Amino acid sequence: MQEKSLHITNAILFDEDMLLQGDREVRDITVRDNTVTVTIAVSRENTITARVAMEDAIREGIQSEFPDAEVRIISLAIDGEDEPVGNCEHGGHKGSAKELPPKKPVPGVKHVWLVCSCKGGVGKSTVALNTALALKAAGRSVALLDLDLYGPSIPALVGSDLPPIVVGNLIVPPEIHGLSVLSIGFMTDKTQPLMWRGPMLSGVISQLLWEVDWSGHDDLVIDMPPGTGDTYLSILQSIEVDAAILVTTPSELALSDVKRGVGVFEPYNVPIAGIVENMATYNWDGREAVLKLLDTLKIDSEDQATLDRIKKILDTTRSIRIFGNHTKDMCSEVKLPLITSIPLDIALQNDNDAGTPYMLNPKKAEIQKSFTDIADFLIKRAND
Repeated sequence: MQEKSLHITNAILFDEDMLLQGDREVRDITVRDNTVTVTIAVSRENTITARVAMEDAIREGIQSEFPDAEVRIISLAIDGEDEPVGNCEHGGHKGSAKELPPKKPVPGVKHVWLVCSCKGGVGKSTVALNTALALKAAGRSVALLDLDLYGPSIPALVGSDLPPIVVGNLIVPPEIHGLSVLSIGFMTDKTQPLMWRGPMLSGVISQLLWEVDWSGHDDLVIDMPPGTGDTYLSILQSIEVDAAILVTTPSELALSDVKRGVGVFEPYNVPIAGIVENMATYNWDGREAVLKLLDTLKIDSEDQATLDRIKKILDTTRSIRIFGNHTKDMCSEVKLPLITSIPLDIALQNDNDAGTPYMLNPKKAEIQKSFTDIADFLIKRAND
């Protein structure tokens, strides 16, 4: 049995039998804010079921003492008495392992881009879809994979539930709006919740990545699950990725989640290309009507100066930052570029509800430019 290697902060305590069980051991525990990250080493001889059972035991042990804690578990494979072949460098603590298990490229794809968010509700799927369409508009062959297994949004956003077909041993995604699009939402009953755990989730992810005909594509855009849970980490660990982009709103709550989530990518050698600020500004369509109404008012001379000031404010304010203006400061703090800022537009939501991608709306060139900026940024990165 290998010597116990354990780093504990904030007095998280475990029973000794949980820490060391022959060919299984807890290697590292870190606490950051409300998140506990546990690194475990498990023998390759253990089945996935055994590994998931240990993960469940650890998770339940922590949450029995700290019910509100978010628990993340990273598994390292070990061969008998040898050192682990995986490596964890998380929360400022370096594990004793040598390197991560080798990742695999997605067959047939030149570049893989992850569109991520560290919390839900920031428009990640909308950004993923419209970025894929912007890449296509630049003359590239593009595929879009929806890996948000619990809440797949892509079928609704593309306005289709066309199922894929199987040719030989490979799934062939349907072509929708000129993209090869695949989502678990095409293959399940959309009225039923998906209640999957451990091995089943891993199997679905593996099938959507490795048992699909992705051949001939310049870019694969992956709409990742929200947050940074176990499923999310297994994706980062398994595939070769060119870069990830993080989608956020300007609200301080969303930005604080981004700051915490940035550290998730480094242990898996996944570069972050930059930040996309969604719902950044709101262009008030009624401004011109209010200005015209003010011109018709008959007021006393002493009130004219006040009215003139109001008109000047309205005349110079074409957009309002409803959710705040702290994104640039956050980007500077985490040393990541702000790729673009996407305005909040009712038409964008209407297009989402109608299943008509915003990039295909010829009347909305201003906001389409934001998605084009993302595509240009990724293409430049691919060519560098």
